[in-house]
Amino acid sequence: MASLRELGLRDSPGEVILSTLNPDSSPHAAAVGVRARGEEEVEMLLFHPSVSLSNLRREGEGVLNVTDDVSLLVRVGLRNLLPPPRLEFLPSALLRTPRLGGMRGYAYLRVREVEEREVEDELGTSTASRVLCRAVGVEVVSPGVKPFLRSEFFLLEAAVKASRILVARERGMKVRRMVEELRRLVEECLRLAPSSGEAETARELLEAVERRVGMW
Repeated sequence: MASLRELGLRDSPGEVILSTLNPDSSPHAAAVGVRARGEEEVEMLLFHPSVSLSNLRREGEGVLNVTDDVSLLVRVGLRNLLPPPRLEFLPSALLRTPRLGGMRGYAYLRVREVEEREVEDELGTSTASRVLCRAVGVEVVSPGVKPFLRSEFFLLEAAVKASRILVARERGMKVRRMVEELRRLVEECLRLAPSSGEAETARELLEAVERRVGMW
């Protein structure tokens, strides 16, 4: 079996797409942060409510789909803001849960432990679950890793900021400062790669957030 490190997973958080099975056996995909714990385990922190968490609890399994396409990650993670991407679900050899086509690699997971906890941050108190899984199989499709572009970094950070703006808005918090921070991240992405796919996604993201929160 290939190693989690060959997939690029480390003990610092990395963004991947997690596929799980819904109660009706239809596939579900979500962008999640994950970190490796040793050679065979991975850990996720999933905030409530979470379809992925419910599916992991019920089915006891999931697939990490590793991609270096940052725009795809953002569109999967923010489908309530951006047009959803077309995803091709393919059968997995080791699990019932399908994998996604076109990925750089996969980790097939069995859930070992789910622990609920309270998380304190600038948005207040949130409930989350730490999910520890064992990798029963790792598949590396494309071993070569391309350089990580700065424009991709700013797009990913913009997506995280956008998701936090939506949570803050739902909680009745002021979001003016957060929207300004989002705008700066998007502007930097546009400056670095104005004609790229990342720039197009960043523009769409900012426009969608401004529409949702009424500019502020």
